[in-house]
Amino acid sequence: MNFAQFCKKFKPTKTELFSEFYDLFKKEIEIKNKRIAIEKLQKIITVTFKLSSTQSFASMSLRQLADETQMSMGGLYAYIKSKQQLSLYIHQFLNHYAEKIVKQTEHTLEGLVKTHIFLSEIMRPWFFFAFMESKNLNKPMKKYAIRSELMMEQFLVDVIQKGQNNKKYNTILSAEVIAAHIKPLLHDWYLKRWKYQQRNISVDEFCYSTLIFINSGLTNSDTMSKT
Repeated sequence: MNFAQFCKKFKPTKTELFSEFYDLFKKEIEIKNKRIAIEKLQKIITVTFKLSSTQSFASMSLRQLADETQMSMGGLYAYIKSKQQLSLYIHQFLNHYAEKIVKQTEHTLEGLVKTHIFLSEIMRPWFFFAFMESKNLNKPMKKYAIRSELMMEQFLVDVIQKGQNNKKYNTILSAEVIAAHIKPLLHDWYLKRWKYQQRNISVDEFCYSTLIFINSGLTNSDTMSKT
């Protein structure tokens, strides 16, 4: 599956995305008119991503967010009560949405790598925010972010272990260590996009090169001394 095929099957419209966002948090959101709520939530999240990318989420105030979204403070509080709650909503929704898509895709190493890269291309502001702002989370939320990170790693661990058990992959390293090394490779696409833009590397080319790099290590039977 290439990126165009992935988008055709999985890319949501903005209305679909924020409709699902609203459904996930509707018990906490005071506005019960879904159409209006979807419109406002899209504006709140979009402006949050914009401000956090230019000045950091930590330095953004709710007053500034209200001004930029052209909402009153009372109107904003109908959707979020604090910056911590807003950050938690974003982290929880991204985790929820990514897990849903992963469960619908092929559970092979190639399938998981493609899904992560393609999904991070579709939802790049979400992935970028979640990675960059995780350091500013309070202790309970940091634990949640860690659990989210480990969830994706566990998917990788499972397919690598299966490949090792079937003699498809070597066992030079444990599946846990390999998965831990793979994750930063996937992060590189949305964190350091400028490198690939300068080299005219498309998302499909990045995905292909990443898979070649991973597979070359997993299928090479040569061993190295650990000393």
